[in-house]
Amino acid sequence: MAEMGAIMPDNAILSDRFEAVGEVAVDDRNRISLTKALESNKGLFENAEGLRFLVQVNGAGQVLLSPVVSVPLHEAWLYKNPAAMEKVSRGISHTAEPQGEKLKDLGSFEKYADDEIE
Repeated sequence: MAEMGAIMPDNAILSDRFEAVGEVAVDDRNRISLTKALESNKGLFENAEGLRFLVQVNGAGQVLLSPVVSVPLHEAWLYKNPAAMEKVSRGISHTAEPQGEKLKDLGSFEKYADDEIE
């Protein structure tokens, strides 16, 4: 599980306010249904198909499921490299800033559309 921590640096409990939504039983194949949990959070899990969870357990037997998204292996390096992630985050945040003098309109490049590329 140490490798997961490298990709997901913050495994913190985001809220300690849990709400009981019902009881479920383990079936004959050691599975439990998450239907009640998913239905109680419809706004978060509108498209539950393909939804994945990080499963964490504590010494008391409590289970915490945290929704996660998978990252393709060829992109995982970014999440393991804080300096690179900071540069990407900074670049993304710049797109939300008023551009003012940072951008200069160079006009249309339409006249070059049919040029041969060397």
